[in-house]
Parts: sequence; C-alpha cells; structure tokens
Amino acid sequence: MPFGALLLAAQDPSKLQEIIDQAGPIAGLFVLLLGIALWLLFRSMNRQMKRIDPALPMGRHEQERAEDAARTQQALQAGKDEQPSA
Repeated sequence: MPFGALLLAAQDPSKLQEIIDQAGPIAGLFVLLLGIALWLLFRSMNRQMKRIDPALPMGRHEQERAEDAARTQQALQAGKDEQPSA
C-alpha cells in the first residue's frame, strides 16, 4: 500500500481501521516469526559467548587502551608530585 493511502486513511479513522483489520493476521504472524527468530538468535549468541576462552590474549585495541590508561595514571601521579604544598 502506498504511503499516500496511509495519509488518506489517517484522515478517515474508519479507513484506517479497515486497513488494520485486513493486515492483522499477516502482521501478527510476521511479528510472531520475528520474535521467534530473535529469541533463537539471542540463545545462539549466548551459547557462543559462553564458549569464548577468557584466557585469550588481549587484542590490539585493548592493549592500546591499557597503555593509554597507564600513561594517564603516570601523568596524574607526576602532576600530583609537582604541585607545591601550600
């Protein structure tokens, strides 16, 4: 159904109700199938996440983040050491 038909239906509530009634079973079935598919995907992804070995070495991005965090801590400590006591 073109978008213009939906605009006309929005102006006349009886036409909108007719469109909704005609699409009800098909739309409901589609939403149900989509929900089942998402549930299966979620279940599968949880199963895969449980199989990941936590002892794996860090990736490049995690190593860079760890190095940045260490440099930040060093800079903060150096800044505290240089502050004169009042």
